Amino acid sequence: MLHPREQSTNRFPVFKELNPEFNNNTLLDFGGNQGNLLYFSNNEIPEEKYTSLDVSYASIQKGQSEFAKGNFVWWNRYNEMYNHKGKKRAPLPSLNQHDYIWAYSVFSHMTFKDILESLLWMKTIKAKRIITSYLCNDGDDNSQKVMEYFYKKRMNKFGSTADFRNNSDEYFYLTDNYYGVSNGQSFIAVYNTEWLIDKLKTYGIVAKKINSSQTPISFLEITYDN
Repeated sequence: MLHPREQSTNRFPVFKELNPEFNNNTLLDFGGNQGNLLYFSNNEIPEEKYTSLDVSYASIQKGQSEFAKGNFVWWNRYNEMYNHKGKKRAPLPSLNQHDYIWAYSVFSHMTFKDILESLLWMKTIKAKRIITSYLCNDGDDNSQKVMEYFYKKRMNKFGSTADFRNNSDEYFYLTDNYYGVSNGQSFIAVYNTEWLIDKLKTYGIVAKKINSSQTPISFLEITYDN
């Protein structure tokens, strides 16, 4: 799936806000699609220092054809949103060290098991900064804005939906118009931040919630115990 390029999908200002010290560094765009972050950066991200890893083969092909100096890597892993023909347990590829890792709107389509696998793999990249976005339902204003968005989206599409806006579960999944089901083509995972942080900590992964002034979507800054 090729993500559209329009002002509403321009994530580079958010990237710059959360990574103000980024300057001529190497970047791994985890779930980077066809390189939209690179496209919107107006050369602030060096093409030759940019890597996009994605499960969408069409996106990787398109990005590589457009940005010949960039590095576009296909991860042929099954994904309920973007790669139904992928291999169920395809391992993550081996990559060289990168200074930064950015993962926007990726963990919102992953089970905890897949998130854990991805973060443990990111440790091998030895980046000095890892920022990932995720969907949380923590009862704060930002959470309510995001939950309201998805609630209205499902109401408009289906005419009815489970009211998950005040859900108090530790995590839950939305697939098409079902609550708590993970077998469809529109998989969305929502986590309680405290639960997610505590769970990751048991695996030596230290997650800190951070917010952007430009979007209600929440982010995690990732480090490791050792």
